[in-house]
Amino acid sequence: MSKVVSEKQAEEVRDIMIEVARTQLAAVTAGLKFWGGWVQSADKYTQKISAELTRVSEGGGDSQELTGRLADFGREYLREMISLPSVAVEHFTGEIEKLSKSGGKSSAKRTRQARAKD
Repeated sequence: MSKVVSEKQAEEVRDIMIEVARTQLAAVTAGLKFWGGWVQSADKYTQKISAELTRVSEGGGDSQELTGRLADFGREYLREMISLPSVAVEHFTGEIEKLSKSGGKSSAKRTRQARAKD
């Protein structure tokens, strides 16, 4: 009887570890999605500012136009930054759902059965 209980406990521990690994994978990929989006947005923002500064330093445009464009670039960058947490959460949720569906037995068995003490 104890061998059956021991095997069952080992299987439960395995199932828990699989779920932990799936959650960690989803969290890491969501983090990568967040930071990748930040890098992409920051790169686009700095390229726009650099191009604008190059244009102005070469004598193109006036200061009011420059101020307006820089403000527009800043607003666009901030909008993108504000959306990144939502993008990461949606990615995390989607990964958890996808991994849970492909997990088969371990994701379907979420409740523990009560055992009588010997």
